[in-house]
Amino acid sequence: MKSGFIISTLVAIILAVVVVVGWGQVSELKKEMSALKEEKPAKSVGSSTRTGTGSRTGRLQSSSSRTSDPSKSERAVVEKNDSEEERRKAWEENPQKMLGEAIKAWSESDLGKRMEQAENKRKASRLYGSLVEKLGLSDEDRDYFLGLAGGGSEDELWGELMFAGQEDREAVLQKWEEANDEREAAMREFLNDEADWKRYQDYESRIEEHEQVQGDIRRAMEGAGVPLTPEQETQLVEVMHEARQQGDVNEKWRGRGVLNQLSEPGIADRLEADWQAGQEAMSAGVANVLSPQQVEAFNESQSRQLRGATEGLRAMESFIGGGQQTE
Repeated sequence: MKSGFIISTLVAIILAVVVVVGWGQVSELKKEMSALKEEKPAKSVGSSTRTGTGSRTGRLQSSSSRTSDPSKSERAVVEKNDSEEERRKAWEENPQKMLGEAIKAWSESDLGKRMEQAENKRKASRLYGSLVEKLGLSDEDRDYFLGLAGGGSEDELWGELMFAGQEDREAVLQKWEEANDEREAAMREFLNDEADWKRYQDYESRIEEHEQVQGDIRRAMEGAGVPLTPEQETQLVEVMHEARQQGDVNEKWRGRGVLNQLSEPGIADRLEADWQAGQEAMSAGVANVLSPQQVEAFNESQSRQLRGATEGLRAMESFIGGGQQTE
């Protein structure tokens, strides 16, 4: 199920908004501080003219009068107020578009790209760590591998499609698919061994389950005092993966399915229904792998993830109009 990706996407979007808005506020603050610094010498000079004598005082007074042109200052205030009013109206009229543009600007900035690459590599290091060991990669090869493996995730696609206009979504999806094809080709060329390539494909096809087991499920088990053994984690990944293959979850919640989901209202309700079906499909297998206490912790973990995903999606639908994109 896509809850892990959905939750991480919503968190990323919220952080992006905070960063973008915060950066804008910092920029405005810097402008104001710069203006104050320009005014400060004039005030100091004015003070000097009151205590100074001779021609130097005259020169200082003349300089002060040149730096405090009231008409120029008034124009700057009016222009600033007009600009702020225009931004406020734009946010009120089309918040989805404005937020999308803000996030896009941030993601395309040098700082945004560096942060995204670092986060993707950090996440890939956690998720693909065991595979890297099996592949026996050197430090240099490991760094390259994680850079490839960490890119093109489903959460990136969700984030881009959520705030793209209806007319832009097909292009966004095609660009994402092309980039993923290029990464896959680069990965196959890099591994340069059919056995390693097959090992990578098998692991990659279970990456959603690895993410859940290594993340919230593991923490839930440890918090309940019933930690999983490595063997149980491996078995649980297989049970969850097999349950996901039984239905049409992949088609509905991956790739083009993401675009289709975002085009219709009621995303949270559909996620909840598919989630429940998945839980039923894996219940017997989970009970065979886990103890009763672990099953309880597992179910609580899954319910918590579902609540986080559906609540976030409902809030996001409310914000962007529940599948109705503004132009």
